[in-house]
Amino acid sequence: MARSNHNLTPDRLTEAADAALRAALDHAKRRRGIAPYPADLMETPAEPACLLPFSKEEVREACEFLIRLGVFQRPRAKRAA
Repeated sequence: MARSNHNLTPDRLTEAADAALRAALDHAKRRRGIAPYPADLMETPAEPACLLPFSKEEVREACEFLIRLGVFQRPRAKRAA
């Protein structure tokens, strides 16, 4: 995976990570345990309000951070039909 050229400040990264985690947990609560990768919710009708202050790249970087911490698992690649 290519490294992002966009480096978030530590404060912005933790704010985005908190929002990503909140989005996943809220979605899982509403969907009976199904927690999507938060970046996949961006720019969809299901995008939670807590992600609105962040760009998709910021949320992706925050998700990568949460993966490194062991909080999230890397999403599986989608197979072509």
